[in-house]
Amino acid sequence: MHMAGEQGMHAEKHQHGVVDFPTSCNAVAQQEIETGLAHLHHMMYEQARPHFEAAAMADPACAMAHWGIAMTRFQPLWHPTPPEDLERGKAAVEKARELGAATDREEAYIAAVEAFFTDPVPARESRSRDHEARVRAWLDAQQKVHEAYPEDVDAAAFYALAEVCYAMTQFSPHQERDFTREKRAGEIIESYFEDHPEHPGLFHYLIHAYDSPQLAERALETAREYDKLAPESVHALHMPSHIFVRLGYWEETAEWNERSAEAAVREMDDDFHATAHYVHALDYMMFAYLQMGDDAKAKETLRQVQEVEDMWGAPFAAYNIAAAQARYYLEQRNWDGAAALEPGMPDVLPWENFPQAEALFYFARGIGAARSGDFDQAESDRDEIRQRVQALRDVDDAYWAYMTEALGKAVEASLLFERGRTEEGLALMREAADLEDSMDKHPTTPGEVLPIRELYGDLLAREGRMEEARVAFEASLERTPNRRQALAGLELARAQPATPGGR
Repeated sequence: MHMAGEQGMHAEKHQHGVVDFPTSCNAVAQQEIETGLAHLHHMMYEQARPHFEAAAMADPACAMAHWGIAMTRFQPLWHPTPPEDLERGKAAVEKARELGAATDREEAYIAAVEAFFTDPVPARESRSRDHEARVRAWLDAQQKVHEAYPEDVDAAAFYALAEVCYAMTQFSPHQERDFTREKRAGEIIESYFEDHPEHPGLFHYLIHAYDSPQLAERALETAREYDKLAPESVHALHMPSHIFVRLGYWEETAEWNERSAEAAVREMDDDFHATAHYVHALDYMMFAYLQMGDDAKAKETLRQVQEVEDMWGAPFAAYNIAAAQARYYLEQRNWDGAAALEPGMPDVLPWENFPQAEALFYFARGIGAARSGDFDQAESDRDEIRQRVQALRDVDDAYWAYMTEALGKAVEASLLFERGRTEEGLALMREAADLEDSMDKHPTTPGEVLPIRELYGDLLAREGRMEEARVAFEASLERTPNRRQALAGLELARAQPATPGGR
């Protein structure tokens, strides 16, 4: 059995962190497996797969090469696995089974990934529920690997990740999260850092475990060290900003995502085939620049988003492309610009497959149109959002259905308010804010394009109800700290006496 240490910790040479993952495969395959695993721990799935495939070529008897290929075929934290990837993952598992595990440990790892790709019984009625069942089966299997091999840092890392992924499937409106699974994952990871200070999975998954306003401080030190581990990894350069945005650290958010976007550009081919990680970084950059009041950089980022050509069709890429454009206009309170936003642009994705992303265009348009006095357009945009809510309900995507429903309610509330039905509008906006606030943000986004609680505070301030506005802005800032417009609204609410009917 080959040990990575015999190669002088070759993973360091690849600048992806230190992975020491012994297998029964030959030396060439072993090195490819460890390099692939390092990429996998950074969630660079497309970059990881060729290394596992190379391992399979180097050692045709290496079952663990096919375990690695299967592991690249699902992204459990991001979205349900597409049917074609389910089939390819099952095929990789079957090949690993055909070759046979050489050790009990390898058998445990193969069984764990097999658990994800085994169709749930009974079959689930929707992709969302199917995904939940698969993640739960994977979680239970990864826990067994961890318990059987407590000294194995990779087993611990994957178990911790599975806990976080399963927690993500359990969002429900108006149910306070206690972060039990996330805390458990964080504690597991922290217990391995002393002996494995350069392991990529520990860095990455700790950030995901503590990606919430309540826990973010726990991962701040780790986040600031991640780039030293993997200075050229696109996703590693981005990940720390999950913690920075939770704490309102805009300069760091901008800087790290600039570096991530630059690294993504270096990975693109001659035709500028953009990766989802590229637009993911751009959305975070847009968010940070707008909070910093850097309009010039925000405008340049808008240009970069709108000029993307050819994009891998990941749901988070669609969300980030739409969100970055909606943010640009809404954050600057450019209502005319928001109302004129063109849905489904740039035309590089099958937008109809991503209703939660499409809804962001209509949200920006609807709010902008209502504030600009074009009530017919606002009604049309509200109806478009409702259609996307129904599409999400049809596939039982409860989380995005509720979050998108909140956007539709906010547009309707704006319409009511602007038409002079003030109390109805305020009541509905508060209801929309309560719905949005009852669920945490998804990892695909740095934050809502315009928090509805902040919109509610704006409307209260316009009515001169400054004490209520103060409470709304403070609540919004507790969820999304250091937002520029919310801070300005809070300052105004604290400074001005109540003046009903103010605009």
